[in-house]
Amino acid sequence: MRTPHIRLNPVSEIEAEAAVAVILKPAMEDLEVLLVRRAFNPSDPWSGDIAFPGGRRRGKETLIETAVREAWEEIGVDLKLCETLGTLDISTSRRAPELRVLPFVYLCDRELEIRLNEELSSYFWIPLRRLRSSRGHAIIEGVENPAFILEEGVVWGLTYRMLEDLLSRVESA
Repeated sequence: MRTPHIRLNPVSEIEAEAAVAVILKPAMEDLEVLLVRRAFNPSDPWSGDIAFPGGRRRGKETLIETAVREAWEEIGVDLKLCETLGTLDISTSRRAPELRVLPFVYLCDRELEIRLNEELSSYFWIPLRRLRSSRGHAIIEGVENPAFILEEGVVWGLTYRMLEDLLSRVESA
């Protein structure tokens, strides 16, 4: 199997307050990306949303250390066992525009055992080809938004923009 080439930014320490892990795995002639659903929590502005594992930087840790720690805490995956490919562009959310998030992209050739913590309610792998064909629009919080419309749910906002950035960088097989 030939894995598609992905044109990513080099890993570097950019000023951001949070990091996420965009975890890919080879699947047939495509790649699949891991998405998680945040558990319902009234104090979480992203409650119930589909997202990537990740979170805010703590203390003096680097952003890549944030991505690795958050993946371990949220899904029980040691990203040191995966290949770090690079980063996407920094993204921000309308819900927290001051929060800049740097997505780190990983390729995992091994089967991962996912163990969700209490912050998450589910996870699923989505082929990139399926993402491309699921583009649409959804009314979220009374506003029409570009979104991926999947059986598993609607992906919109920050995660949608990160996925569009990823898709724009992947050369089709």
